[in-house]
Amino acid sequence: MSAVPVTTMIRAALAAAVVGLLLGAVPATAASSLHLGGGGTATISQVAFNVTIDGSGAASGTFNCLMAGRSAFVLSGFGLHHLMKVQAKPSAGSVEGSMVRFSGPGLLIMDGSTTLPIHVRVWADVATQTFQLTVVEVGSMPVETMASGGFELH
Repeated sequence: MSAVPVTTMIRAALAAAVVGLLLGAVPATAASSLHLGGGGTATISQVAFNVTIDGSGAASGTFNCLMAGRSAFVLSGFGLHHLMKVQAKPSAGSVEGSMVRFSGPGLLIMDGSTTLPIHVRVWADVATQTFQLTVVEVGSMPVETMASGGFELH
C-alpha cells in the first residue's frame, strides 16, 4: 500500500467538512414556527396578537383590535358612536428581523349591530412596539404605539 500525501488527506477532510456544512445549512425558520403574542392598550385601540407563522408562510391564530370608549374621536370619522372591532384569522405571514406581517379574513363589527366580512393586513414591529392595521375594504388605520402591555415574538 502506498502512502497518501498529507496534503491530499487534508484536502479530502476539508472537502467533506464543507459538504457537510452545506447540506446542514438549512435556515432555522424554514422548518420552525414563530409566534407573535401579547397585547394591551395602544395609541387609539386595544389590541391582542395570537399569531403563529410557519416556515412556509402560512399563518394561524387570531388578531383582535377594539376601538371603543376612549377611541370615540376615531369612531366619529366612520359615522360610529360606540365601537368598532376587528376580529381576524391570519392565513399568511412573514417574519423579517423584528418585523412581523400577516394577512387574512376577518369580521368588522360596528356599533355592535353591523358585521361585515373583511380582509386585513397587519404589520407589527416587536423592536419598536408599533403596528398598523389595514382593513382592505376600508383603508389603513394610523400607525399605533403600545402604551401598556406589549407583544413578543418567540
